[in-house]
Amino acid sequence: MLLVLSASVQAQSLEGYWQDTARRILFDRNAPPAYVYGQWNQLDQDQTYPAAKQIRRSAGKLEVIDLNFDEANYDVDTYKATDDSVAFVRRVKWSGCAVHHRCSLEGDQMACSLVNVCPQDGKNVVDWRGEERYARRITCERDGKAQAQGIPVKCR
Repeated sequence: MLLVLSASVQAQSLEGYWQDTARRILFDRNAPPAYVYGQWNQLDQDQTYPAAKQIRRSAGKLEVIDLNFDEANYDVDTYKATDDSVAFVRRVKWSGCAVHHRCSLEGDQMACSLVNVCPQDGKNVVDWRGEERYARRITCERDGKAQAQGIPVKCR
């Protein structure tokens, strides 16, 4: 009985592991003129570097662990969270760029809107905007050390 209740509660909450299934770019300030915006790109679920996140309850509130990014070079700040939505910022320590995420449950998926902001000439400039879709996973684990593309992650 406890397992059924636990699975039911998890299904109604963002708590757990998530792997991206699709992405699309809505704006990119450096895109070539012929770039096509807004097309969803389905992702290989066996990819080495999926965008993988763990959302867990800590000290009574939800927090996001962005599994592809190491804490030495990136800060993740969860600033607003409910059982079905979360907002967080992932900051790159060496560049000053920050990706602002707003995610929410949509049925059995998590949908996120992203805005990447970078400093330029003393101002914050929107570098790109996009969206990602995530599927719930049983587990996602870091599988190695940080590489140029991030930390490899395996999800199942």
